[in-house]
Amino acid sequence: MNESRAEQQGFSLTEALIAMLLLSVSILGLLNYYQSLTYGFMRQWQVQQAWAEAHSQLEAYSVTGKGTEPFTEGWEFLLTGISDAQSCKLVSAKIQTPAKYQAILQRLICNSSP
Repeated sequence: MNESRAEQQGFSLTEALIAMLLLSVSILGLLNYYQSLTYGFMRQWQVQQAWAEAHSQLEAYSVTGKGTEPFTEGWEFLLTGISDAQSCKLVSAKIQTPAKYQAILQRLICNSSP
């Protein structure tokens, strides 16, 4: 009977539990890393889109005299114009993303009529 006990091979319950604990901690670390990467990529995409939308608003204003409708829900935009005594107007486009990033562009638009 003692010989059969000495010849048994394999992992004990304690070793298996420790291995499972290490595996689960490693997986949780990788998931946290993946989540922060995903958030970073999403934020970077929103930043790029905010600058593109601000530029688009200013272009639309210079052509039509008004901005365009925002392209996605959750985004806020404000288009303001300040006129001076001459025929120039300082137009400001402010875009805010759902992650609360703000892109602000300004352009001086002057009428070239004689």
